[in-house]
Amino acid sequence: MTSTRSKIDWNSVRERLAQYQAQFDDAGRVDRNRLYEVFRQRAERLARRGRREAAQTKTTPIIAFRLGNERFGVELAHVKQVFRCVPITPIPGAGGVLLGAANLNGALRSVVDPGALLSLSAARPDAGYVVLLQAGGKLLGMWVETLEGVCPIDLDALTAVDEVASEWGSGLMSGMTDDHLVVLDAELLVERVAELRRQVSEH
Repeated sequence: MTSTRSKIDWNSVRERLAQYQAQFDDAGRVDRNRLYEVFRQRAERLARRGRREAAQTKTTPIIAFRLGNERFGVELAHVKQVFRCVPITPIPGAGGVLLGAANLNGALRSVVDPGALLSLSAARPDAGYVVLLQAGGKLLGMWVETLEGVCPIDLDALTAVDEVASEWGSGLMSGMTDDHLVVLDAELLVERVAELRRQVSEH
């Protein structure tokens, strides 16, 4: 009895394996391309949502400081410079609101005590900082006890505060944040002190 053994065409087998491998590779490329497109579209949606949220909540940088136990702030856009432990020369007849004048970058500038405007405890001008404010084309030094730094605040979300202030300090508070930081109106502050300075010079 003669047995007939079939011969295996290994070349044909290798060709089929190569075809299957190519098909799997193509499928993998399609899946990777599809996955890349899904992630790309998702990233674009997240970016658009982030831009919409940023547009809905406009924040303004505020420089925060302390006067006694109270926290205050003014818009950073009105802060020209900050000085530490600046000698302040008293101005005769200026009262408690105007602490005096200080040499700030080679020019004499009036320095105001916002605590006196807001009926807070008296300032210690031998310590602390002088914040040089600029508003309405005028420059004014403002004494503060401690600086806390700069923080973003939504000015539209401020809550009204009941003011306890002197005659000159009335209306200076723009509002208060949820963490009890009172934002002062720098433009109004500079204008009020300019008027007070004019009255002092007339006497």
